[in-house]
Amino acid sequence: MRVNAFMLLAAFAADWSRLSRLIGPDARRTLSERLAELRTADADHASAADRAARTVLDALPPEEAARLRQDGVGTGRYADPPAADLHGGFGAGDLCMLVLDGNPMVGPVLGPIRERLLREPSSPWTEGTDPRLIALSDEDGRRRVPLFQFEAGTMPWQVVLEVNDILRADTDPWGAADWWLSRTTWWPDPPAELLGRRRDTELLGGARELAAMDGEG
Repeated sequence: MRVNAFMLLAAFAADWSRLSRLIGPDARRTLSERLAELRTADADHASAADRAARTVLDALPPEEAARLRQDGVGTGRYADPPAADLHGGFGAGDLCMLVLDGNPMVGPVLGPIRERLLREPSSPWTEGTDPRLIALSDEDGRRRVPLFQFEAGTMPWQVVLEVNDILRADTDPWGAADWWLSRTTWWPDPPAELLGRRRDTELLGGARELAAMDGEG
């Protein structure tokens, strides 16, 4: 049976944490170029996927390449776009996010969290945006800045900047966003809803406690 390149790329994404260690820097740069083509291809997704799949297979040890070929055998329509063929809930688009954006929020568990956080009101990221602000990447690599972080216009809440520093939002923006926008063990409402209510000391305390717990792990 013919290998479906989209499914092969999806299988690679599903085993990314292990297989990514087996490809060298040159192959990774080439894969980035191929996946950028796949993400932007208008009419010829199949050819772009083929090139990316060949790059993956050439970069892996023979036994891993053979296993991935087997995982990539499928019955999907070969010319479908990247989201059409899945492997264990992962798609070729997930591989684009992992490689091109360094976005770990992919697959059947983390993908829905990514989508939930991206549904929150936001504005496009622009040059000059305070690096302490949370910026989240969508499936096309476009960065968005959640609006809860702003007191008025383009002025961020000072406590948001301080909490984001504590939560290391520069390296883990998704974890920081999830803390701000989800119910926690500290309060019945998401922390973002406490902004402007004279609860800054509590917010800082909750963030420090979480950071200390993470540090123990």
